[in-house]
Amino acid sequence: MEDFESVDNLKEFYKNFENCTLRDLHDYVSATYPEIILTPNKGIAGQVLEAIIGNAPNSNPQADVRGINVELKVLPLRVISKKIQPKERSKIKSLNYNTITSEQWTTSEVRNKMEKMLFLLYEHPTGKTYLDYEEFIFKGTLLYEIEHENENLVQEDWEQIKLKVVNEIAENISEGDGKILGACTSGSGKLIPYGKDKLAKAKQRSYSLKHSYMKKFYDEKIENQKYASLNLGQNISPQDFVLNKLNRELRGKNLRAVVKKYNVAFSPTAKSSFRLLINRVFNIADNMKILELEENGIEIKTVPVNPLNKPWEAMSFPKFSLVDLIEEKWDIEEDENEGEAVFKNIISNGFIFIPIIKQKEKYVVNGKTKERYRDWKTWTIGESVYWKASDAELSTIEKEWKEAQKIVKNGVQVKTVKHGSKQRQENNLLKSSNTEIIHIRPHAQDSKHIDLPFYQFTGNKISISWQSFWLNKSFIESKINS
Repeated sequence: MEDFESVDNLKEFYKNFENCTLRDLHDYVSATYPEIILTPNKGIAGQVLEAIIGNAPNSNPQADVRGINVELKVLPLRVISKKIQPKERSKIKSLNYNTITSEQWTTSEVRNKMEKMLFLLYEHPTGKTYLDYEEFIFKGTLLYEIEHENENLVQEDWEQIKLKVVNEIAENISEGDGKILGACTSGSGKLIPYGKDKLAKAKQRSYSLKHSYMKKFYDEKIENQKYASLNLGQNISPQDFVLNKLNRELRGKNLRAVVKKYNVAFSPTAKSSFRLLINRVFNIADNMKILELEENGIEIKTVPVNPLNKPWEAMSFPKFSLVDLIEEKWDIEEDENEGEAVFKNIISNGFIFIPIIKQKEKYVVNGKTKERYRDWKTWTIGESVYWKASDAELSTIEKEWKEAQKIVKNGVQVKTVKHGSKQRQENNLLKSSNTEIIHIRPHAQDSKHIDLPFYQFTGNKISISWQSFWLNKSFIESKINS
């Protein structure tokens, strides 16, 4: 193993390998440390990146770089919605129900792990599996030191977890309980006996830095994103504060009047227009994000509805490759570093829905009557609502996600059919008519914009457009009218 005098010394060493492919790094390890055997499994990226400093794969609980007490953690990045960002939460260590009850925060096992963590960043391209690891690109390092990163909030999250274990209600632990530190399900989900008489049981869990926090941490440290606080009082949640403000300032108002009031150069085709409007409602600079929303994983989404508050369309999420759907797991095993469903991390967040009331009008093109939304200046803003999937809803989403995965694994069927004067593609992917909450639909400008990784994965046999998960119209309607 290489010797390092300081964290800066370690970071400088890794800097020499930035923007190298893992193929290059694998070759370096083979030449420099021929005694290290790397196994191509789902942890191969971590194996390669740690082996650069001479660390052979191991399960040693001690710090990875012991002389300077630094824990190495790999963090996969992916381009999602045209922006590179952390792909998932970061697991830290397993939660031991039988030892946490006697621990104090300052000397706890998890705090010791989190004292200094150096994240090894690498880009995992959409539609690539661990078998394609040689194409992954090492992007550099990101240092986390708990004493500089809201340790008081992390401790509060840990204390909540501990309290439930002490009270022998660990089965009620939810990753959503905490702001930064979560306790996510892991492994096979088997029940672990704990408590005074070992009569209580709870699912296997692991401590993790939540996905929403990892995105914010990455954006702040790597992308230099600036954040502005809402300066909330102690007794109000971010979602309640934002909802109250939005409904007080926007509900029932004509969109044209609102954008004029807040001096927004509005374009109905630019997604940034609504973001600018929201920032100005909260008196936040245009280039900043709202701290409390980002920290708590709350996303604002507009919902086009008719005058009866019925959605005109389903709600889309970022596109994905069908290869990813095949390879991902809803819950990953304890010893796996990645592979958790990207959609699980997205749909586990909270959402503020802002209904935009639009009417449609008929028009004629080449003798054919069509429909379109009336000019945006006629639109009205409805009542905003907050939704975060309940445990029951997440269970339903998990079931429907697994059904979608099963369909793809069993074989995607695609055919081109005539649709008016044009041709369109039909497939056997998950349909809204068969689900309660989510379905899969194309997420592409046209059918020529194909899911190339899946096309290659199937031996250049199945040409299908990019897809994404969508919330069913009926489900959105139930939430904005509840």
